[in-house]
This record gives sequence, structure tokens and C-alpha cells, in this order.
Amino acid sequence: MKTICRALIAGMLIAMIAIGVACAMAESDSAQTKVAVLRGVVVDAETGLPEPCTVAIIDSKGRTVLESEGFKDGFRCDGRFEKQLPPGRTRVRVTRGFEVVAEERTVELARGREVRMEFRLKRRVDVRRRGWFAGDSHAHMIHGENKLPVDFNDVALAAKAEDLQFLSLAQAWSMENPTPEKLEAELSRRSSPDCALTWNMEAPKNYYRGDAGRCLGHCWTLGLRGRTGSGRDAISLLMEASAHDYESAKPGFANFESHQFIHEQGGAVFYSHPARWWTGPWGGQGGYAKQENMRISNMAVELPLDTLIGPTYDGLDVMTSSGELQANGLAFDLWCLLLNHGWRVAATASSDSCFDRPGGATPGDVRTYAYLEGGFSFPAVAKATALGRTFVTSGPLLLAALEKQPPGSSFAADGHKRTLTLEAWASGADDQGLGKMEVLRNGVLFWSNQWSQPCLSAKTNIVITEDQNAWYCARVFGTGARQPRAISGAFYFESKPYEPPAPIPASVRVSLVDRQSGAKLSGKVTEVFFKASLQSDGKSHAITGGEGELTTPAIARLRAEVPGYEPLCLSPFLDNPELLNTITGLKAEDLVKWVTFERVRALLGRVQLEFQLQRKP
Repeated sequence: MKTICRALIAGMLIAMIAIGVACAMAESDSAQTKVAVLRGVVVDAETGLPEPCTVAIIDSKGRTVLESEGFKDGFRCDGRFEKQLPPGRTRVRVTRGFEVVAEERTVELARGREVRMEFRLKRRVDVRRRGWFAGDSHAHMIHGENKLPVDFNDVALAAKAEDLQFLSLAQAWSMENPTPEKLEAELSRRSSPDCALTWNMEAPKNYYRGDAGRCLGHCWTLGLRGRTGSGRDAISLLMEASAHDYESAKPGFANFESHQFIHEQGGAVFYSHPARWWTGPWGGQGGYAKQENMRISNMAVELPLDTLIGPTYDGLDVMTSSGELQANGLAFDLWCLLLNHGWRVAATASSDSCFDRPGGATPGDVRTYAYLEGGFSFPAVAKATALGRTFVTSGPLLLAALEKQPPGSSFAADGHKRTLTLEAWASGADDQGLGKMEVLRNGVLFWSNQWSQPCLSAKTNIVITEDQNAWYCARVFGTGARQPRAISGAFYFESKPYEPPAPIPASVRVSLVDRQSGAKLSGKVTEVFFKASLQSDGKSHAITGGEGELTTPAIARLRAEVPGYEPLCLSPFLDNPELLNTITGLKAEDLVKWVTFERVRALLGRVQLEFQLQRKP
């Protein structure tokens, strides 16, 4: 009897499962008949090979088809895609960076039917064949919010879909205990000859005592070696020398101290978003009270100091994200100010994209093109970028050459006629065209042309006759709502061989005193140089009678030593309240005023450091 019951139950279960499967299949078939299927293939028109690209599909209900909240302008693919979509009129747009012409089509999708589409992408211009290579060196795999999952494949596909020759990926990374070697292995595995991936650092990324209202400035690096000669990890050393949000207990370092390390490691370093700030909630950690409407800064307030004492950096972003028009305008004005006072720093651009943030996975939104006389390599692009052989863009392409030489080149101010050749193209993703082209001399409009009707490309020659020290750059503007633009690096004219302004030293009045009694002490102070968190000693100065005046490199700290007392090291910048408060209190408008630099220069000329020394136990 039990056997018969078990058989009946088993039979009933089998029947129920069969009915369930049949129902599920029927529901699936019904669901399939309610949607349409769109299959797409995207190929290079010249080679016929599949092309990584961005696809924006607006379905019949007006919705943009997404695959990730990190990128909200569509999705990326390797050249093939398949989507199930509601039937009806559907718009498909395929883009691939700035040089490739976008393709857009409208198709009528029918219920239960499949449509196949092929897109053949053509280049409006191929500037790589002319020695220009596009890259983005300020992109975060994990910025810190960590709101969205991201892996190395996501990053690699985004770089290739944006037609970037290189993407340099900053901290943090989807990896436990990252090392330069582990990062290089992951990224080189996903690189290709026309899209090289590497790691870098947003460093120094420095807030004084972790206070986001007192940002010293953020920088990005390019061409940095991952290990010191002794085998130390560059990632760890640069992280030690930067205080991020709320890291109030962390030892303080100046940005220029990290700049020294980056250069020693073969890298170049550039200030990013120098005029960016906003108001919003901050605090509640690190000993800082919660504020709902605090002035939060990403500004490069240490830049005036770093310029006068070096410059200790190689250039600055005149564009960071195409939407930051006001901040980018101030950054361009700052670049002009520096060039007008003799510092030949490079003009760069970077996106500050963040793959772990909703809508943030947008590398190459703005990008730097560097001119390389040989083939592509990271050391070559780092060198060319630092030399100012660049143009930057949020869309248009602009090739400027003076007597066939790239930006960054110098010429004698001898009054001879020289030809500036300008070639410009609207971005392939832009069907509205170019509106205006300009040439600036010393940051002031020298020549301008505004087209009566927008054009997709333009070429012109301008004769320049210069008999004074001067610099020139070119700009071209698109006509879209986001005001796309491109800016060339500078061309220089010299009445005599160029010599940069000499670095300003620090004039320091030193006092050595007993911490308890205040009695004056005799001893010595030694110059100490930090490269990131590594230190080395320089020249020593004898101090007699407890006081002395000395002139030192402004990048040096001073270590006081008196027999029987603990040594004490102070910084003419970080331990000088008047200079520190001036620097950290600067506003964006202050950065573009020469009086700010003069004020910093004056403060460097009257540094006072009192070393209150503690007796040894």
C-alpha cells in the first residue's frame, strides 16, 4: 500500500512539474512575442573589423537603454549588441570618441520580429597618423563612494569605446593589496596596440589636516615608476604624503614634497581642477563638526607657492569635465597668467571620471592630445605633455603648427614672418559644427574668425611677425549647448634664449629655545628634503646665541639640533601660520590675480620659526 501511495504521489508531482514547465514555456513564448529583438554590428569602415563603441538606444517609450548606472548615456559594446525592446519607433546612435563620425538611425520594430543593423564607422580625421595621441590621466576606478561595482573589463571597454590611445587609472582599484606589479599585469592584459591602459595616482591629493575646506590641491601623474631604487612602493609612499578627507591625525606634507618624488621616479605631475569648489554637507568625522552648508574645495591653492619656488609641477588642467565652464574659464586664465610671467607650464585636460559613482564612468569627456615624434609609449607621452606639446578638447579637434612645429616650440623674436597653420574639425559626435576660431597673443585676442554658418572642418594660415617676447595659442569653439572647445598649447617667441624665473628661496629667522624655560640655545639647523614621505639631509647652519638668519630653498624643512635636547623639524610653509593661512584661505578668483603671487613671495621673505626644544630624558 505504501509503495502504491508513493507511486501516485510521484506521478502527481511529475504531472505538476510538466504543467508548470509548459506554463512557463507558454509565458516565455508569450513574452517573446510582445517584444522586438534588435541585433547590431559596428565595424570600422576601413578595416571591416568590429569596433568598440558607445550605443545610445532610445526605445519607443522614450527610455534610454542602460546596462549600468555608472554610464547613463547608453551602453558600451565590443562591436556587437543584442537588445529586446518594446515594438515601435526606435532611435539608435553609435559614437566612438571625437575623431569618428557618429551614426544615427531610426528603425520601426515589430512585435515578435528581429531586426539586424550594421553600422560602418568612418573617421572625420585620423590625427594619430599625424603624431597626435589622445589620453585621459585622471580617471578613478573606485573614487571612494564605491556605490557601484566595477571591474577592469568595464574600464578597458570604456577606454576603447571612447577611442582613447591611453587611459591612466587612479586609485583605488578593484583589487586587494594593490601593487604596481599586480596593477600592471591586470591592465596590460586588457590593453591593445591602439588603447594602452596603465595605473597612476591622483597625488598629491592633499587636504590640510584632512579638512576639505582647506584643500592644498589635487594632482595627477603620468609616467611614474612603481618602485624606488631600493624597492619601495610608490603607491604607498604617495598615499603616506597625502591627507585625504577627515585624516586629521595624519602627518602633514606639502604638495611640492610629493612633486619632488614624482619627478625622481621619472614621472610628470599636473594640477587638476584648480578652480573647483562648491558648498554642501561635510564633517562629522575626524574631529570635525557636521556642517550642512560648508564651502568644500578642490582648488589648487598651493599652486602659487609651488610656482614661485619651482615650479615644482609640470602643468595644469585648463579643462576638467566639459560641464565645469566657469571653473575651466578661471583655469585657462590662470594658465595665461603663469605664461605671462615667464613660467612655461603645460596646458592639459582630464575628466576626473569615477566608475563607482552613478553617471561618473565618462573617461575622455575632456582629453589631452600629445604630439609624439616617434611611436606611442608612456615615457614619450609624459615627456611630450610636460613640454606642452598638447592640445586639449571637450570635442573639437585642433591641430596648430607654427612653421610646421608643434605647440611647446620656441622661435626667435626677430621680426621675421612666420606662418601659423590651423586645422580644425568638429567632433565626430557633433553634427552642429564649428562656430568660431581664435588666436591669442599673451592671453589677449589677436585674431578671430566666426563662420556665418557652422562648418564641420576648417583650415587657415595666419602670418605672425613678432619682435618681442610673447606667446601664442589657438582656440576653436563648437556650437552645441555644452559649448565644446579645443585649446592648443603655447608657441613662444624669445628676444634672447629662454631662462625660467629663478626659484624663490625662503628667508628664515630661526630661534632655538628651551621649551620649559624659554632660554635661548645654541646649536644647528639642517635642511631636510622630503620626497613624498622619504627624507634626506642637506646643508647645515650653525645657530649661536639662540637666533640666526638664513636663506634656504623654500622646498626644505629645517631640523634643529642642540646637545641634550630632542631634535625638532619644522616647515617654513606648514609650520608658518601666516603663510599657511594665506594659502589655505585663497579663493578661486585669487588664483588669477598676480597680487596673490606677490603676497606669497613677500611671506617667503619673512619666515619666522621658533624651535621649542624638549630636553632628553
